[in-house]
Amino acid sequence: MKLAVIGGGWAGLAAAVAATQQGQSVTLIEMAAQSGGRARSLGEQPRLDNGQHILIGAYKQSLSLMRAVGVDVEQALLRMPLRLRYPDHEGLRLPPGPPLLAFARGVLAYRAWPLAARLQLLATASGWLLRGFDCPPQLSVAQLSAGLPAQVNAELIAPLCVAALNTPAPQASAQVFLRVLRDALFGGRGASDLLLPRRPLSELLAEPAEAWLQAQGARLRLGTRVQTLAQAEGGGWHVDDERFDAVILACPAAEAARLARLVAPAWAAKA
Repeated sequence: MKLAVIGGGWAGLAAAVAATQQGQSVTLIEMAAQSGGRARSLGEQPRLDNGQHILIGAYKQSLSLMRAVGVDVEQALLRMPLRLRYPDHEGLRLPPGPPLLAFARGVLAYRAWPLAARLQLLATASGWLLRGFDCPPQLSVAQLSAGLPAQVNAELIAPLCVAALNTPAPQASAQVFLRVLRDALFGGRGASDLLLPRRPLSELLAEPAEAWLQAQGARLRLGTRVQTLAQAEGGGWHVDDERFDAVILACPAAEAARLARLVAPAWAAKA
């Protein structure tokens, strides 16, 4: 199958690698001059990252993807137990051990919060556990945690939300956040560990994935913004002037909506 992947961030790279592994003929199209999206390096030496990005041990598929394109994950990432630090004091830290027990021990030992706040957090987390770490899909993380003390929200929920979802709590999906907590707390030993990049961000996925894709015969078109997407006669799609059997939109919602507005107006409006 001749497949176009529009968008060269981590989602687009993941889609392109998976499709290539399945034997598809892949063309990756990215409007920026380099791939990597929101997690990439800028400039030459010294290379600067476009923001701080953190993984956790529960991101097994992300780590598997990095290994598939030749990244030595153990060398590229510094693994350490979850530890939050602030300019004027040490934050919550989880001791080694089974994730759920480590979370309870870490919260109870954290004396910067009043005992009532610590117990309220454990009670709330127990409620999430009993509900299978699920909630109504329309809830934001801020709404989910509205009943927690302000200090807990500021020092735990908000930074974890940004670290895990790259989105502020008022805009982030509570369902997705709870899924991350579930995977971190029940994903096995090391699932809640922080994985801090030792290398520039582009070396974690973007550049190794580009090299891997080109070695497998995939085409990369960087610095190219797709202008039109249209259904082709007899099936398939026209991406600008080239025909493809299928298209994956792996770009931000606004860009995906721009491309899909003529072929799926209702979906585009929702996106």
